[in-house]
Amino acid sequence: MPSRKILLLMGFLTYVFYALLATEMGPALPEISSELRLSQGVAGVIASLQSLAGILAVLGGFLSDIFGRTRLIAISLGVIGLGAFFLSSSLTASMVGLSFFVMGTGFAFFEAAVNAFISNIFSDKRGMSINMLHIGWSVGSTLGPMLAATAILAYHSWRLGYLSIVPVMLTFSIFFGVLIPEAPNIKMDKEKVEAEPELSKMHLLISMLPIFLQSFLLMSCKLGMNTWLPYILQDQGVSLIESSLTISLFWMLVGVGRLVWAPFVDRLGCIKTVTFTSLGSLALLIPATLPIPIYYRMILYSSTGFLMGPIYPTLIASATARYPKISGTLVGAIYAFGTLGTVFSTIIIGLTIEFMGSSMAQVIFPITISLIAFILYLSPRYSRKQ
Repeated sequence: MPSRKILLLMGFLTYVFYALLATEMGPALPEISSELRLSQGVAGVIASLQSLAGILAVLGGFLSDIFGRTRLIAISLGVIGLGAFFLSSSLTASMVGLSFFVMGTGFAFFEAAVNAFISNIFSDKRGMSINMLHIGWSVGSTLGPMLAATAILAYHSWRLGYLSIVPVMLTFSIFFGVLIPEAPNIKMDKEKVEAEPELSKMHLLISMLPIFLQSFLLMSCKLGMNTWLPYILQDQGVSLIESSLTISLFWMLVGVGRLVWAPFVDRLGCIKTVTFTSLGSLALLIPATLPIPIYYRMILYSSTGFLMGPIYPTLIASATARYPKISGTLVGAIYAFGTLGTVFSTIIIGLTIEFMGSSMAQVIFPITISLIAFILYLSPRYSRKQ
């Protein structure tokens, strides 16, 4: 049986390649639209199917709690690989959309299962292990657009970027499905699991609602920035290269933040970690919306990645530590709420830009982070009332 460190390393590597596939869409979508002669509206709907499938993470988490974490990891990686293969060979818009949805379903199942899996085998260091796992996303999301762009420029094919990852995903699927079938129970805190109270579904939902809402708000801010910040900065006089560099630096610092904060999450506790990082992010975002020199604002926006980075993994660590027996379902719900937040912010920020301008739209970023801090402030009182 592989050691815990080997399993964490394998989880990290699968996260890297999962993020590679998930972020190839940016450079690939214009090529797909051009090849299939799609309008921008149709292309946007097709691309959204990958994110929309994230709602199925709740189902994936539920299945992982029933059938085992590694089994669902293996299945999800196989689904991702098949989705990428179908996408690379799709000749019609409907097949491209279906492939994105299949791949997105695999992403959702993988998120739910692998986070619960790592959390359970590192029950003594959940915060650190989950943050280390999610550094893989930062690495993959940095390399994904580069891989897609290289395939397009060097080989004149957006399909190659997706096809090249298929063998890797299928190899990881075999590894998790064959070599570590019993891994979901490695060194779980049996006393805590046995002592875990049986709660009604409604009481459980209410008790976890603050974490779900924080995931919704965090992803509203992070993915809202990813989608709209380049446009906002360009609208205010920044070049395309400078705006792209700003968001790239943001994602790089997300990974650095997770690496730096990882050793402190379990010492500080999840609540203190999220409190410090959310308030710190807010302190950077507020001046970034003020009429100060644009390059100072770009630095402030990028720097928020260092503080926002550890929040999402820490929310997962908090939820899985509270109810380890249903950790897969909880991780899936957190991911699903984050997906809804992404969809919500994309629409709201776009409408705000259209009707009120980019200066007003950027105010949404600090508002969403301030609501995370507000929920944290209310959570102790909310818990006592429950």
